[in-house]
This record gives sequence, C-alpha cells and structure tokens, in this order.
Amino acid sequence: MPALRRLARLALASTTPAGRAVILLGLVSTVVAAEAGYEEFRLIAVMCGLLVLVALLLFALPTRVRARLELRPAHTIAGETGLGELQVTNLRLTPLYHPLVSVPLDAERDDRRGAQRVHVRMPVLRRNQPVVEQFEVPAVRRGVLRVGPAGARRTDPLGFFQRQAAWSSAAELLVRPRMVSVEGLGPGSVKDLEGTPSDQVSMSDLAFHALREYVRGDDLRHVHWRSSARAGRLYVRQYHDTRRSHVVVLVDDSRAAYADPEDFELALQIAASVVMRVALDEFDLSLVCGPQQLSGAAHHVLDAFCYSELAAGDLVVSARTAAHLAPDASQLIVVSGSRLDLGLLADVRAAFADDVRFLGFRADLDADPDETGAQAPQLITVDRLERLPGLLAAHVRGIVL
Repeated sequence: MPALRRLARLALASTTPAGRAVILLGLVSTVVAAEAGYEEFRLIAVMCGLLVLVALLLFALPTRVRARLELRPAHTIAGETGLGELQVTNLRLTPLYHPLVSVPLDAERDDRRGAQRVHVRMPVLRRNQPVVEQFEVPAVRRGVLRVGPAGARRTDPLGFFQRQAAWSSAAELLVRPRMVSVEGLGPGSVKDLEGTPSDQVSMSDLAFHALREYVRGDDLRHVHWRSSARAGRLYVRQYHDTRRSHVVVLVDDSRAAYADPEDFELALQIAASVVMRVALDEFDLSLVCGPQQLSGAAHHVLDAFCYSELAAGDLVVSARTAAHLAPDASQLIVVSGSRLDLGLLADVRAAFADDVRFLGFRADLDADPDETGAQAPQLITVDRLERLPGLLAAHVRGIVL
C-alpha cells in the first residue's frame, strides 16, 4: 500500500542509532529463535517489534503546531543583519517545553548555500496561546536570502526516530548593495518644482514664455492686467511646458566588461548610491540592468539590484531598451567595469536625445588610487565605494571650473 511504503521510507530515513540498535536486536533475536528454538529470543523479538511499531506510529502523528515566519523589514543592506519574527501557536493538548526552533538560511547566489542556521529557543508553548520571538539574520552578501522554513526536531518518546519538521513556510530577505551618500550628480540639474523647459507652449505651467492677445475661451486667471490696461485690450500669459527631471540608471551586466565579479558588486554599489541621490532629489527614476527593467520608486529599484547578476549582456541593447522605457529622460547614468569598451559609449549616447546629460562610472577595484577619477570625458573610475563622493565632487568641480 502507498501509505505503508511512505511510512517505511520515512522510518528508514529518520531512524536514530538507538532505533537501529533495537531493530537489529529484534532481527537477530528472530533469527536465533527460528534456528535454535529459544522462546526467550522470540519474546525479545516480539518486544522489539512492538516498541518500534509504537514509536513509529507516535512519530508519524501530525505536528499540531501553527507558525508564521516574517521578516521585518523584508530587506537589508549587505553586511548588515536582518530581523525576523517567529509566531508559534501550540495546537496540542499538552504544552511544548522550550522547543529549539531551527531556521535554515539559503543564499541563492552564495557558494555556502545551506551552510547556516539560526536557532531560536522558544518559551513554554501552552495550548492555543500564540508566542512571538524575534531573531537576527546574520550579515550576508548582496542577493536574495531564503529564510526558513522554521521548524523543530520531531522525535518519538523512545527516541527511535527523528526528523526536522517544518512549522512555517519560507520567506525571502532581499539584501541590497552597500551605499554611500553623494552630494549631487553634476551641474545643470533642476529641481522638480521648476522642471526642465521643453519646446512646447502651454497655457498653464510654471515656466513663463510670452504674452499674446486674448481669444474667446482663454482662462481669465491668466490675463496680465497691467499689460492689458496699458494696451487697451486683454493679453494673457503663455508658458513653456515643463517636464520632471528623469534619471535613467544603466548598469552593464556583461561579463566581458568586468575583470572580476567583485567589480560588478562595486558597480551595483555605485548605482545604488546614485539611486538614493535621485530619490532625495525627488526625480523620476528608471533602471535597466539586464532583465531588471523598471521605472518607479527608489525602493523598488534597490530591490531589483538584489536579483542582478552577470550575464552575456549587451550595453548598447540595454541602452536602447532604457531609451524606450524612459523616452522623457533628462539624464543618463551608465555604470560599467574596468574592461568597458569606450567605443560603445557613442552608441549608448546615440540611443537618447542630444539634450540628455550623460555621466559614466567605471568600477575597478584594481585601479591605481592616484589615477582614479575622470580618465575619459564624463567617465569616472572608482576603485572603492568610500571614494565615490569625493571623486564625484571633484568631477563636478572640474566641470564648473
């Protein structure tokens, strides 16, 4: 029967040394009783069989525990700890005394996959009384960390069988790149309240353009009364249509552009720092990094960095994708590695309008600190994340001067 086969497989996979010893004793006693006819050994075999059967039945009973695992918040920064919350409710008639709950950690992009566990010692769990315990998730690298499922070691009263019983479902902790604060992204940036003037004329906006004679249907709120009184006829104001500053962050995910995978991590840290600056300036934001293509709030973009990884990417194709994603872009930020082909930058810039401002970063951990900075027009080489604010500030000062 399928149920018996499943029970047999569970028993074989979960048998403890004590359980194996009792089973072996029962088998040996059965053989001795059959060959030599000793009733004492037959009795030992029967007792061993009964003990194993009772232990197996008790071991196969449902856990009768309800648990919920949550991460608060569901993201952290590389090198910093996360915070988890475990709520457990005992549904059994009898209390559970100080169970040790185990929470496995499985980093999807870490070679030490499954190497870590967090253990949470719970208080006494009485029937139908929810208990909440918090625990820290150790600092990990950027990526997606699978936390859970939380569970405890399940055993029978005799200790013949044991296994790890899952109490809750798993959760994902998004580990964002490290970031530093930068002052600005270059001269010429405008505040969102002012906008960036366009060539389109409007009757309602913030950038004043000119006066024209009133025509039927114009809004009287736009009448310029002083000029109208001087000319003896009504004049109304015209305005330039303005657009919000829209920054596009383009991260090169091509393996060929990086001498070392750690350079790619530095590139993501640079891009994340830029994203935070854009968010503080309240600009519109779009990101393209391989399959991660989105526009929206900064926290969504930072979460997208957690899924980014090196691939056989094409920077020019990504630039064209970014131009289609953000046709109203006003500034383009390109982040690549030490092996970036500078000849591609012309094609990248050609994907956007001529008035889109450009700024590039090249991540190179092996770069000479005395030679970092702007080594090509509008391109800054960064060897360490901590040097980014100073290098960017020096670059901006050089442009202004």
